[in-house]
Amino acid sequence: MPSSLVLVATSLDNDLDGVQPLGSFVAIDYETANSAYESVCAVGVTLVEENIVKSNFYTLIKPPEEFSFFDSFNTSIHNINKNDVKNSPSFGDIWADIEKLYAPKNLPIACHYAGFDIRVTEALLDYLGNEFTEIKFYDTCTISKKVWPELINFKLNTISQHLNIKLDHHNAASDAQACAQIALKHMELTSNKSLSGVAKEFGFNLGVLNSNGVRRMSDSKKYQSNNPVDFSKYIQSSKDLSPTSEVNTNSDMFGMKIVFTGELESMNRTEAIQRAVNNGAAVASSVSKKTNYLIVGTSDFLDFENGIKTNKLKSAEAVKESGGLIEIIDEEDFLRMTSG
Repeated sequence: MPSSLVLVATSLDNDLDGVQPLGSFVAIDYETANSAYESVCAVGVTLVEENIVKSNFYTLIKPPEEFSFFDSFNTSIHNINKNDVKNSPSFGDIWADIEKLYAPKNLPIACHYAGFDIRVTEALLDYLGNEFTEIKFYDTCTISKKVWPELINFKLNTISQHLNIKLDHHNAASDAQACAQIALKHMELTSNKSLSGVAKEFGFNLGVLNSNGVRRMSDSKKYQSNNPVDFSKYIQSSKDLSPTSEVNTNSDMFGMKIVFTGELESMNRTEAIQRAVNNGAAVASSVSKKTNYLIVGTSDFLDFENGIKTNKLKSAEAVKESGGLIEIIDEEDFLRMTSG
C-alpha cells in the first residue's frame, strides 16, 4: 500500500469570481483500527483548487498505543492490520501537512458523513492537545440526501455508483477523491461556486470545529428557532431496554426510529439495541412509514445488493417508493453513527 499518492489534475468547467478561493476545498477520509476515534490507521486527503483536483495524499498511520488494537470487524472492511502500520507515522507527524492545505486560505474540509470524519479529527486533536485553526466543514452525505432523495441510502459507494465515480471503497485515498468529486457535482448541479453556497441552497451553514467543539451543518437548522429543543422526549426505552448511561444527544441516531434485520458481526442483537438506545434511538421490530433507518447485517446487505431481499428489506423499499424517508444502511454505518 503506497505511503503517498499524487494524481494528474482534472478540470471541470465552472466560472469563478470573487476574492475568496471559490471552488476550493480539502476532502478527507479516515479508516480506524477499532471503534475509538483515536485509532486512525489511514488517511486520504484530496486538495481541490478552483474546481480542479490538484493533489491527493495518502498515508497509513500508526495509532497511539492505547488505541492500537485492530478489531477484526474493522480489518475486514479496510484490510489494514497492525503489522501494516508498525513503521508508519503518527497522526501528530502528518497533521501539520494537512493543516497547511486548508488553514492558509481557510478552505472548508469536505467529508462524506461528518459525524465520523470530523469527530475523528476532533478526538485526535484533543488527544494531541494541539491548538488548531478553526475548521469549517461540508458533509457530502447530508447534501446528497437533498440532491438525490430517491436513492435507497447515501453511502459513499452508492452515490459513487450513481455518478459513475470509480471507487476502491475503504481505501482512504480513493474515498477522499470520491468525496471531492461528489462535492464538485453538488456545485455543478446547483450552479454554486462554493460549498458554503451549496449548503445555503438547502438551508444549511457549513459545520464548524473549533476549541469549543463541533457545530454540525444540521445544527444550523435544528437551532434556528428561539425555542429550545426538548431532547427528553427522545430518550425512551426500546425492546424493554433503557439507557445504561447518559444518552448521547450528539449522535446522528438521536431521535431516530430504527429497525434491525439480519445478523450483525461486531455484536449480538441485544447489544446492538442497547447501543441504539444509549444513542437516543427507538428500536421497533417492523418497518413502518415512521422508520428512519433499517440497519442490515453484513451478509444480508450483500444479498440485498445482489437482489436477494428479506421481508423487512422489501417493506423498506415499499416505504421509500411511497415517499418515506427511510434509509437502508449496513452495520458499518450504524457503528459510525453511534458511540459505544
